[in-house]
Order: sequence, then structure tokens, then C-alpha cells
Amino acid sequence: MITRSSGPEQSPENEYQRELAAFARDLKDLKLVNGIGYRDFDKISQKHSLSVPLSASGVSEVMSGKRWPSRDFLLALVRVLLIQQDGCLVELGDSRLQQWDHRWKRLVQLRDRAKQSTPLEVQHGSPPDKPATVQIDFVPPAGDATLQELDSAKSDLREILSNLEEHATHVRNEFRQVLGEQSRVAAELSRLAELLEKERNHNEQLERQIEELEQLRGELGRQLEGLRDQLAEIDSDKAVLFEDESELNDRRAMLNFDWARYEEDRRARAEAEAARLRGELADVKHKLEAADRLIRDGQSY
Repeated sequence: MITRSSGPEQSPENEYQRELAAFARDLKDLKLVNGIGYRDFDKISQKHSLSVPLSASGVSEVMSGKRWPSRDFLLALVRVLLIQQDGCLVELGDSRLQQWDHRWKRLVQLRDRAKQSTPLEVQHGSPPDKPATVQIDFVPPAGDATLQELDSAKSDLREILSNLEEHATHVRNEFRQVLGEQSRVAAELSRLAELLEKERNHNEQLERQIEELEQLRGELGRQLEGLRDQLAEIDSDKAVLFEDESELNDRRAMLNFDWARYEEDRRARAEAEAARLRGELADVKHKLEAADRLIRDGQSY
């Protein structure tokens, strides 16, 4: 047998029922204050082009608690009541409408929470009792029965039929309850199976992502090792090249020093040679001048 376990006073189911009762009471009070009939709702809705049909039967079922209104239906219903109260069009942004919208959303959350938090207790053991059966003790009257005996038999038969009909009604009601509970359990199982499948798929996806990230981390680690080796090799090559450069600089300095000394000596030798040639040139010039004088003196004689 399947039964609902009873919870504490502050259970989600109790909280939902309290909020629902307050919601229905306040909605009825709002209608009572404005004194509007059920048939007037749709007229006012059409007059102000609210685009949500508010039939008299639909409003009546909502007000009596037989039907849970959709969000649009509730807001249109409350909007009509506020229009009747204010005597003018009430916009959707009105704070009073927003309060009712907030209460509707909260009730939906409480209802879903109550459904999820109401555990099912499956009692194992002896099978459930079979429904009580109606005893059919009707015995047809004898062939030579009198009219009074026939009327009595007919009365007994009608009583048996009445009991059977009452029993059938009871069984049908119980059948509807069990069928509804079965549907609820099936829906809950479907919801849990879907959640489990989503969780499994989510876990598998996370595992794949983790595996891919681990592979990527390993690949990046190998790349880093290769880059570290390259940097070390580059540093080693740079050190060798720096030594070569230093040696080249030393050799270049020595060559520059030797070249400077060579150029200095060469310039000194060139200057000495030039001085010698200038001296010889001056001597030749003196000799030529002396020869010219001798020639001129000889011609004068």
C-alpha cells in the first residue's frame, strides 16, 4: 500500500497550503470589495482589450478553488478588479499587479517544493485488503409465488442493485485515487530518471573535459620542457659566443694597436724621406743657380 508520510508542522506541504489559503482568501476579498459579478469580468476585459478571455465559469472555478489559474489568467482577473476599483485602465506595471504576480510565482515554487519533498512510503508485507464485496443473496421467487411475494422479491432486488451501485461508486472513486497516485508516482519516477540521466550525462561530460584538460596539461608540460631545453641551449650558445666576441675584441684591439704603431712609423719614415728630398732639392737648386751665374759671367767676357 502506498501512503504519504506525515511531516512536521513547518513542512513544505503545510507552508504551501497556508500560502494557498491566504491567496484564495485575499482574491475573494478583492472581488467582494468591488461587488462585480462573474459575467462582468469578460465584459470589462473586452472593453479594455486585455486579450485574455475571462469566462464566468472560469472565474467561478478559480474563485472556488476548483482550478489553479495560469499567470496570464490571474493577472487579467486581478487587473479587471483593479479597473473596477479605480474606474480607469490599470497598466501591467502597476505595483499591485506585480505583488499578485510575485505571490503567484511564490505559490508555484512552494507547490513544486511540496511535491518534491513529500516522500512515498511503500509498505511491504501483507497485500492490501480487497474491497468489501456486496453480498448478493437474491433468490428468485417460486413459479407459483403470489403478487405480494413478487413485490417483496422486487424490493429486495432493487435494494441489492442500490447497494451494488453505491459500492461501484466507492470502487470508482478509489480507482481514480489510485490511478492518480500511480500517475503521480510515474511522473516522479520519470522526473528522477531524467534528472539522473542529465546528471550522468553531465558527469560524463565533466570526465571527458577533465581527461582532455589532463592531456592538454601533459602536452603543455612537454612543450615547456622542450622550451626550457631550448632556452638552456641558447644560454650556453650565448655564453660561447660572448667568449668568442671577447676574444675578437681583444684581437681587434691588439690589431688596432699594431696598426697604429705601424702607421706612426710609416708616417715618420715618410716625413724623414720628404725632408731628405727637400734638402737634396734645395742643394740642386743652389747648384743650378751657381751654374747659371757662371754661364752669365762667361758670356760677359
